[in-house]
Amino acid sequence: MLKKSYPELKNLWHPGEMAYFEYHCYMGHDSADAELWYRTHQPVLVVKMTDSGAGRTYNDRAEAGVPRMYRIQFLDGLVGGAFEDELYTDMKYWRRPFNPPSDEDIAQARCRYRR
Repeated sequence: MLKKSYPELKNLWHPGEMAYFEYHCYMGHDSADAELWYRTHQPVLVVKMTDSGAGRTYNDRAEAGVPRMYRIQFLDGLVGGAFEDELYTDMKYWRRPFNPPSDEDIAQARCRYRR
């Protein structure tokens, strides 16, 4: 069941705004988005909206299963995509199960998968 209010999320992010990213997809070193997972729990710059989703509100889009998508840029320059529920208004909303792997695990995986 969806909540009435989501203080951790914004209904609309504008280009140039700073958000707090938390990766919510497959968390594996073999993921096509592993570099995003490695950077979870970092601030990002919102570059632009790439998909407006289906619905006026977050709840509308969540119920339809068609969220907004944004192009984001990390402080190290990496550019990637994020669903709207991965962009938070404050880092206090980050959740522990979504922590990134250790630097050692990342380095080993990059060697193994040649990223």
